[in-house]
Amino acid sequence: MNQTVFILALGLMLVMAGSLTALVLGQMDNGRKHTRERLSRLQARFGGQSQGPTHDKPQSIRLDKSQPHGWIDRFAVILPRRDVLALRLARAGLDPSLGQYAGACAVASLAAVMVFSAMDLPLLFALPAGFSLGFGGGHLLVTHLIKRRLALFTKQFPEAIDLMVRGLKSGLPVNECIAGIADELPAPTGLEFRRVTDAMRLGHTLEQALWSASDRLGTTDFKFFVISLSVQKETGGNLGETLGNLAAILRHRQAMKLKVKALSSEAKASAMIVGALPFVMLGLILLLNYDYGIVLFTNPMAIAFAAGALIWMGLGIFVMVRMIRFEV
Repeated sequence: MNQTVFILALGLMLVMAGSLTALVLGQMDNGRKHTRERLSRLQARFGGQSQGPTHDKPQSIRLDKSQPHGWIDRFAVILPRRDVLALRLARAGLDPSLGQYAGACAVASLAAVMVFSAMDLPLLFALPAGFSLGFGGGHLLVTHLIKRRLALFTKQFPEAIDLMVRGLKSGLPVNECIAGIADELPAPTGLEFRRVTDAMRLGHTLEQALWSASDRLGTTDFKFFVISLSVQKETGGNLGETLGNLAAILRHRQAMKLKVKALSSEAKASAMIVGALPFVMLGLILLLNYDYGIVLFTNPMAIAFAAGALIWMGLGIFVMVRMIRFEV
C-alpha cells in the first residue's frame, strides 16, 4: 500500500511539474516567438529573391557527415533528430561526425555507470543516472560551446560591418568587402565570412550564401545584416550608411546586454548558491558519516523522496533561469 501511494504521489508531482513548465514557457516565449516570426517572414520575402534561372542544386564536394561512412559512424543511429544535432555541432564550431559524437557520449555514459556501480549504488539508479550524465553532459557541453562561439561572433560582428562600410566607401564591391572581412578578422567571424566567399566561388549567389550562413549561425544580428543587404538591393540607396547605422544599433544592443547582465548578476549568484547548497551538504554528510548519507541512495522510500525533491528543485532553477534571461 505504501509503495502504491509513493508511486501515485511521484506521478502527480511529475504531472504538476510538466504542467507548470508548459505554462511558464508559454508565457515567457511570446515575445521571442513574435520576433522569430517577423524574421521568418522577412527571410521568406527576401531570402527567395535573386535565385536566378531555374537549375539543379549544385552538388557539394564536401563529405556529408550526417551519413555513416565508417564503423564508428554507426553509433549515429542511436541519436534522435540527427539533422538538428548536426546543425548544433556546426554552430559550436566542432568538426566530428555524428557517430564520433555518439560514441564519445556512450563511452562517458559507461564510465559513469561503472563509477556509480563502484560506489555500491543500485543498478536501477546507476544505469539511468550514468546515461543521463553521459548524453546530457555532451548536450550541455555543446550548448556551452555554441553560446561561447556566438558571444564571440556577436562581439566581433560590428567591427566586421565597419570594415565593410569602409570598403564600400572606398569603392569596393560587396563581394570584395566580404572577402576582406574573411582575411582580416579571426575566427569565428572571419571563418564564417570565408565560408560565404567560398560558397559564392562555387556558384551560389550572395543572398543564398548569406542565408545559408544565417541558418548555420542562428543569431539575430546576422539576420539583421542579411535582411539589410536584401532590402537595400531591392530599394537602392546608400548601403554604406545603412550598414553604419546597423553597426551602431548592434553596439547599443551589446551595451544594453552588458547592463542587464550587471544588474542581474547578484540574483544569479544567489540562485547558484541556493541551488548548490543541498548538493554541498550531501557531500559533507557522505564525507563525515558515509553510512548515514548512503541511505538516501539505498532505501526505496528515500530514493522516491530524493527524486521528487530533484524534480521540483530542477523546475525551480529552470524557472529562475528563464526569468532572468532577457531578450534585448
